[in-house]
Amino acid sequence: MGAVLSIVTGQNALEALAALANVPELTRSVYWEEELENFLVSADGQVIGTAALGNASARVSRFHKIAHSILQWPLLYLAKEFSQRDDCLRLGRRIVEDQSRLLTYDIVRQIFSLALIRNYIDMESSAGCNLVIGDGYGVFTTLIALFVPQQKTISVNLTKPLLLDLAYSSKVIPKSNIALVRNSDELLEAFSNEKIQIIGVRADDAKCLVEVPIGLAVNIVSMQEMDPPVVEEYFNLLRKNKSKKTAFYCCNKLYKRLADGAELKFNDYPWQPGDEVLHDSICPWSQWYYDKIPPFWHYRKGEERIIWHRLAYLEKDAM
Repeated sequence: MGAVLSIVTGQNALEALAALANVPELTRSVYWEEELENFLVSADGQVIGTAALGNASARVSRFHKIAHSILQWPLLYLAKEFSQRDDCLRLGRRIVEDQSRLLTYDIVRQIFSLALIRNYIDMESSAGCNLVIGDGYGVFTTLIALFVPQQKTISVNLTKPLLLDLAYSSKVIPKSNIALVRNSDELLEAFSNEKIQIIGVRADDAKCLVEVPIGLAVNIVSMQEMDPPVVEEYFNLLRKNKSKKTAFYCCNKLYKRLADGAELKFNDYPWQPGDEVLHDSICPWSQWYYDKIPPFWHYRKGEERIIWHRLAYLEKDAM
């Protein structure tokens, strides 16, 4: 007889998040206070309204697939130096097939980010778990869960976006392999359970993450929407968690000003001189984008539109 889980899993986890969708959260910035009013998410992942969380186009006709494929073709050049690019694309295509959605620009740039990470880090041999901070439609969470299924993948987000992340991941990963945890005890219980593959954590409960070894953490264009103290807290837990080495891939605008006047500056994030930087540059696949209007491919111009990405082993705090 196996131990009885006290954590909530599968559909129960999604319903638990749906019940908490309108509960106030301490980690919301003014940006998300406004954006979360614009959409609702049901326990099955259906969205009513407009969610600023990426694109989950259900226009899967042959015409739309071909159109996106043609428009994406020049972008493949931007990640040509990474030998794992095609394998990451294979994983992305599996995700959109299982989720009955298009392979859109939002997904392609996350695929390229995984290819970059794999170029520098042997994820398959890395110890510990993987953490995705502020995912969108569960894309990066699912990519990692497919690539290294033997490792735990933790998704931390605000309640409504987390519900969407887990609902979409569950279209690819069995629901029974997904858990929601609320504190350190539940996190450790889920972490020790071989069946659990994806662990969801609400942003307000993120402090419990110091209790597990995080080998890799990823944030793609969502720290730029957090209040500076929240960004600092994520860096703190990455430096203090149980892993001897924690790599962090961070891709965000160099500068963004929120509606309440808060300024988010990539270079003012709490990086430290002892961080071992593996890659540091403008993110080409976030700087370029395409749409249906000629000339079709566009480059984001202006200092306030520069998106930077950095992969680094963070200097760990003394235990």
